Amino acid sequence: MILLLVAFATSGPAQPPVKGDGPDATTAAPSYTADIQPIFNKRCVACHGCLGSPCNLKLTSYRAAERGAFGENPYASHLEASPRTGMDLVQTTAEWRKRGFYPVLSRGGSELQNLQRSLLYQMIEAGTRHNKPGFSRQALMPLYAKRYAHQCPATPEALGNQLKQNPAAGMPFGLPSLNDKDFQTLRDWVASGSPGPTEVEQQAADTVTDPAAVLAWEDSFNADDKRSQLVARYIFDHVFLATIVLDESPGDYFKLVRSKTPPGDAAANPPAPVEIIDAPLPYSDPYAYAGVDRFYYRLKKITAPIVQKNHFVWRLGHADIDHLKKLFLDSTWDDRAKLDAPWGIGNPFLVFQAIPAEARYRFLLENSELIVSGITYGPVCLGQTATFAVKDQFWVYFVDPKDDVSVLDPKLGLETWNTFMDRSIFGNDAYEAAYGAALQKLRPKGYTIDAIWNGERKNPNAWLTVLRHESNVSVMKGRQGGIPRTQWLMNYSGFERIYYDTVASFEYWSGDIPKLETLVFFNYLRQEFEDNFLLLLPEDERQKIREDWTRGIGQIALDLEPFAGEEQPTQVKTDKREPLLSLVDDIQAHLGEAVSGPPDRLNPHVKPVVSLSAPIESFDGWVEAASLLTQTRAYKFPRYLPSVILLKLTDGDKARVYSLIANRVYASQDTILFQDGQALPHLYTMSIYPTVIGGFPNYFMEMDLSQANDFLRGLRDVRSLADWNALRDRYGILRNDARLWATYDWFAQWNAQNRGIEAGYLDLSYYDLFDSVY
Repeated sequence: MILLLVAFATSGPAQPPVKGDGPDATTAAPSYTADIQPIFNKRCVACHGCLGSPCNLKLTSYRAAERGAFGENPYASHLEASPRTGMDLVQTTAEWRKRGFYPVLSRGGSELQNLQRSLLYQMIEAGTRHNKPGFSRQALMPLYAKRYAHQCPATPEALGNQLKQNPAAGMPFGLPSLNDKDFQTLRDWVASGSPGPTEVEQQAADTVTDPAAVLAWEDSFNADDKRSQLVARYIFDHVFLATIVLDESPGDYFKLVRSKTPPGDAAANPPAPVEIIDAPLPYSDPYAYAGVDRFYYRLKKITAPIVQKNHFVWRLGHADIDHLKKLFLDSTWDDRAKLDAPWGIGNPFLVFQAIPAEARYRFLLENSELIVSGITYGPVCLGQTATFAVKDQFWVYFVDPKDDVSVLDPKLGLETWNTFMDRSIFGNDAYEAAYGAALQKLRPKGYTIDAIWNGERKNPNAWLTVLRHESNVSVMKGRQGGIPRTQWLMNYSGFERIYYDTVASFEYWSGDIPKLETLVFFNYLRQEFEDNFLLLLPEDERQKIREDWTRGIGQIALDLEPFAGEEQPTQVKTDKREPLLSLVDDIQAHLGEAVSGPPDRLNPHVKPVVSLSAPIESFDGWVEAASLLTQTRAYKFPRYLPSVILLKLTDGDKARVYSLIANRVYASQDTILFQDGQALPHLYTMSIYPTVIGGFPNYFMEMDLSQANDFLRGLRDVRSLADWNALRDRYGILRNDARLWATYDWFAQWNAQNRGIEAGYLDLSYYDLFDSVY
């Protein structure tokens, strides 16, 4: 239910028909597990499934629904920190009430009383009366524009008053109402006192497919020797947000957590229930926070529905246990460094200095998509202005450990490790100066193409594609989407700096000033990685390209951000006429197709000789015709596209999915208030991907292959927002369309069937809003 309890809706609740209104009158309650949670999954959790969901209401489990909602808006601008709201912060509903959460369910009264007192029911009932297909889309826009400033009423009376003032916003918010069957099921459940799952159902949900596989990993993470314990700390810091999938326990999803309770013994003792130590940050002291003498790493089974916007997977097999041991423990450690490293310090260079830098870096390299996904997805619902530091489309490569000066000389000649994580301009300048000096000393002849890690020509983590869609970001392995405008070359120290700044040390509950500091530091790091890539090019090309990639007010930032290694030579030979294209070809040859993926026929640099006037008779024909419009600045239509369109293309009984992605360009990423004023729409392009991209579609579109010519020609000829809206209305599913939920369900099913463990429920927070709000 999008923006459930957003506090903008229709008139107060109508008097529903009930089977009795005395205290003893009862209705057979639907099963929470079999009936209610499935409705929440398909219509609610996309927006109410993460930290900071509207009114902090989560509907991913009975426990979350029982916890209720909280009136403080997590997205509003505020100088003071907000309360933390993670589900594992406290364990009982009574404790949540003390923290200000209020109930959205009601029980203990008659059926009528339960319905009247339930905020959840009030909002759903209002939507059922007012959000019939064909409702006014425009009536919702003022509410969406103010959605970050709303207040969440905590009583039925207060909610009823606001419902009367806003008849356009029942639940699901701004989308067609629930069908009669789902509405009646929820009504009966609320009327019956909103009972939860039975003990048997809860036990079934918590049961894992292969307990032995789980125990093997938990034993590995909880080894007694000091080196293994430090390695476990390092791994936890970097994967605590990830979803873990074990090959030996199919169908299960896990989180790596710190627990008060031990794993148990496979031979005799079953594992104790996990008691999560929900400390503020992954490196917070668990002993002091939980008041324990020992803690344990555990794999906690995820029983909540998977939501794609914050879902990224670390897939492991039993053989990976030995691989990780070999990676970290079969190398030479620094015996001078402490194995009992201090807690509470967000500086990995200091805390983990005993672990060989190359081992740490190789862990990041081998799992780069996972680690970068942590940087871009995070635990909260929306990235908002934090994503302004990210460009809309870029590729990422990595310096090979043998050529990485931060591996060869981890301290870079600096006096203190503190400089690495000093987010001030002075600290960053000192780091850049030291890094540049290390380059000159250790790589005086400059890089060869072999300085780029190629994943042994088999690990696709060596080449990443990163896309920004306004306030959210996608990460994919391989060379995808066509040649981007900018590219990154990441090194070990930079990788750690950006991860600890934006993930491990990021306090989502903090006020605006720390978040602004994070954004500024991210800009420094982005510039560092772009500069690293430019070191592969001829010296006389670097500054020209650097200034082309960052314009306008960003030129001031360029003057303030040192170009480490600017005077370094390069050993890479590139074509003088097209140095960037020539370099990409060399990288492709060096990394190979197993890393980059197959040729990108949807986004080729050299276009096929086809005509949009010719009929499209196959999916291959569609790919060729559509490729004429990708990665080109020859047309105006990209400036009117929303960020993400999911297209269903059918040919008889066959259907394929494509994502049409807008790649926007801004003069600079160094402003958060006036970024639209720095837009360079003549540089916008479109890319197409043969899968679902991102977690926030702006539109679904459907068409038959026989209509594909008309669509592509119409897209090519778009020259204004009115032109785009006319094309959108012809093929798109608008938010008030009776087909919306059936279409959403079709994409959800395709996503699960074709993307497997990577798939989750899509979010509709941005759906059909592009021309009205953004």
